[in-house]
Amino acid sequence: MNPIKNPTDMLRQYAATNSIIQKKEVKTALNFSQTEINRCFDTLRQSGELIRVGRGIYKFVATVETQSFEVTDKIWRAMKVKRVFSCSDIAMLAETTIAYVYKLFRKYRADGFIKQQGVRATHGSGEEKIWRLTLRGQNKARKPNVEQFKPDPLVMDAVNLNRLVCSGLVRRDEDSARHAIALCKMLISGIKEDLKK
Repeated sequence: MNPIKNPTDMLRQYAATNSIIQKKEVKTALNFSQTEINRCFDTLRQSGELIRVGRGIYKFVATVETQSFEVTDKIWRAMKVKRVFSCSDIAMLAETTIAYVYKLFRKYRADGFIKQQGVRATHGSGEEKIWRLTLRGQNKARKPNVEQFKPDPLVMDAVNLNRLVCSGLVRRDEDSARHAIALCKMLISGIKEDLKK
């Protein structure tokens, strides 16, 4: 089981296990600051993983369509070969728009695939950020178009246990009570396993 590394991953896990989420409840459940919650929701909305279905209500989309496998493959190959790159470098090499690359870079940075290396001067008096692949990004570059997200099994067990307890089924239904006990045992063993690492 992979540990959840950043607030965007935490929100992605929470959204994947609950399907429909409210911004207000996420802030309380995950103990996010207003800045974190806005940034994480923006990132997942821009990547297409969250769709707004009402005021403050969002739906999680497990499979996100990419622009095209060919373009994203070109982007990953360009990042892998170039080592240190800017949005404009990658857009030129992948034959796509800078806006599309910038959108992907925001998602890739939140997912831990790229890291800012610094800035460099552009023609005139401007500057642009330069990036590099992280170790996680280098691993992703080997098979870039795997877009199906599955929540962590430990998170799923906790959510399912929460549903059984909060709905009152644990007290009313013997099968639900047995299932809740089994989930508790799986949670305990999963947590102990994580502590060993």
